[in-house]
Amino acid sequence: MSYGICDLSVMPIRKEASHTSEMVSQLLYNELYEVLDEKPGWYQIKTVEDQYEGWIQGIQHHEISEQEFLDFKGKQRYLVDRPTLEYDGQILSIGTAVYEPVTGTMTIPDCFTPTLMLDFAQKLLQAPYLWGGRSIFGIDCSGFVQLCSRAAGKLLPRDASQQVNEGELVYFLPEIQPGDLAFFGNEESRIVHVGMMLDTERIIHASGKVRIDYLDQTGIFNKERNEHTHRLQVIKRLN
Repeated sequence: MSYGICDLSVMPIRKEASHTSEMVSQLLYNELYEVLDEKPGWYQIKTVEDQYEGWIQGIQHHEISEQEFLDFKGKQRYLVDRPTLEYDGQILSIGTAVYEPVTGTMTIPDCFTPTLMLDFAQKLLQAPYLWGGRSIFGIDCSGFVQLCSRAAGKLLPRDASQQVNEGELVYFLPEIQPGDLAFFGNEESRIVHVGMMLDTERIIHASGKVRIDYLDQTGIFNKERNEHTHRLQVIKRLN
């Protein structure tokens, strides 16, 4: 087994070992991974934090020893809590971990705090949507929720279809509390979208950009387009 650490501000993870393969996620600076396999110019990896698998470019792989890997895993992390932070010659995105307390970073709380998740989310308003993205430079719906929940003390899986298995069901819209997650399905009822509830009526989510829209029994209503854009399937409360 060999190990690596991301030494770039953002690094793409692709579905297959090809530049033309879709980007399924990203590594952020200082994130650790295990190497599973190798092809010419590519490494198949599994991220340590959320066990996500994919392929990275060989030229971007930064190998570390097993002892270094264990040392990094044991260190306390501090998350960037502003849109961007210049650090160690990099421009880091909000939600990126560093291993020392510097101005513009925060400690990760020991227990989940929904209000902190929503405060973090609103710092990402207007960030452009990017399939597979996890940073202020481009983010997708589940990456957005994962990044914000992690900052609030709750590590969620990477994809919305996995995140829906977390927490407890909320059966009625008037029972919604700030920080509840709303999930949306396609015509086959497969989960394809997720957002965070600000209150019983408003949702913050990544669709085109990180934005605030309204939620009703049908789903997300976009006032600018005067239409429902996502069909509501289930609401969950994290604990």
